[in-house]
Amino acid sequence: MLDLARLPILTPEALLGSEPPLPPPGPVHLALPGLPERQQPTVLYECFARLGLGYLDPLPDAPFHIDLAMNPLPGLFMAAGKLAGSHMRRTREHIEASTEEVALLINLNAPYRIEQRGKELVLGHGEAAFVSAADPTVFTHKPPGDVLALQFPKARFAQLLLDPDACYMRRIPRDTQALRLLTGYVAAAWDEPPTASTELKHLMVTHIHDLMGVIAGATRDAGQAARGGGLRAARLNAIKQDIATSLDRSDLSIAVLAARHRFTPRHVQRLFEREGTTFTEYVLAQRLARAHRLLADPRRAGEKISALAYDCGFGDVSYFNRAFRRHFGAAPSDLRTTRR
Repeated sequence: MLDLARLPILTPEALLGSEPPLPPPGPVHLALPGLPERQQPTVLYECFARLGLGYLDPLPDAPFHIDLAMNPLPGLFMAAGKLAGSHMRRTREHIEASTEEVALLINLNAPYRIEQRGKELVLGHGEAAFVSAADPTVFTHKPPGDVLALQFPKARFAQLLLDPDACYMRRIPRDTQALRLLTGYVAAAWDEPPTASTELKHLMVTHIHDLMGVIAGATRDAGQAARGGGLRAARLNAIKQDIATSLDRSDLSIAVLAARHRFTPRHVQRLFEREGTTFTEYVLAQRLARAHRLLADPRRAGEKISALAYDCGFGDVSYFNRAFRRHFGAAPSDLRTTRR
C-alpha cells in the first residue's frame, strides 16, 4: 500500500533531539539504520516514550522488526507499516488529562491483539477496530505485523454518531465496503506531496472522517453528508486506481468497471461528471499521459510508436496519433525526435 523507501527518513537522533518531539510536516519514515536488532526495542522505546505513545517490549518468542511511516495532517495522524514482534503498553502515565482522541486500527496481516476497557479483541487479516486514545491499552502484534492506524479528535467523530463510545472494541469485518474504500483512499492521501494546499489536506481529512463515521454507524444526516463527500471521493478514487492498472486493456469500459465495483454505469458516469469530465475523457487523458511518459523514456527509445500505443490501450494507431496531436500540440514522432 505504501512505498516507505520514497519517504524522508526520520532517525531516532533527529526525533530525540527535536523540540517539540514531533515528526516534521509531511510523511516520514521512522528507521533504525544499521542498528542491531537487539538494540532496536530499547531505542524505539525511547522514541515512543518521547512521543507519549507508551512502553514497548519485544516479544520473547518472535523476531522484532520495525518499518514504520508517520504522516501528520490537520485533524488526523496516520501511521502505517510494520511493528512486528512487539508488545506495547499505553498506561495512564502516557495519557494527558486533556486527551480526547479516537484511533481506528486496521490490521493488514498477522493476528493483532488489543486489550482495552476490560475487553480483549484479536483482529484477523483485514479486520479493524476503533479504540479510545484516552484509555490504557495493550497492543500485541506478531510478525509480519503490518498495520494502518488513524488517530483523530473525538469531538469531530462524536458529531457523526449517536453514541461514539459504543463503537470501541468492536470487530469490523474485512469485507465492509466502507472499510475497503477507506483503505484505498488513505493510500491516495499518503501520495499527496507535503506542499499540497491546506485546503486540499483539510478536504482529504474530512473525507476520511466521513468514511470512518459510516464504518462506525453514522447518524442519518451524517450518513447522507458522507455519501455526498467522503464516500463519493473514495469511490471515485477506487475507480481511478482500477483504471490506472487497466490502461493497457483495449476493452476497458465503463460497464466493466461498474460491474467490478458493484455500481451502475450511470453512477460511475456521475462521479466523473461532478469533476467536470466524463469517463471516456478521463481514460483518454490518462492513456495519453502514459504514452507521453513512454515516448520520453530513453529505455523504450528503440520501440515502435505503434507498440507504445498498444501498451496504452489504443487499438487504432491513427486515432492515437490524432488524439496525441490534439492534446499535446505535436505528433508522437515529433516528441520523440525532440527528446533525442
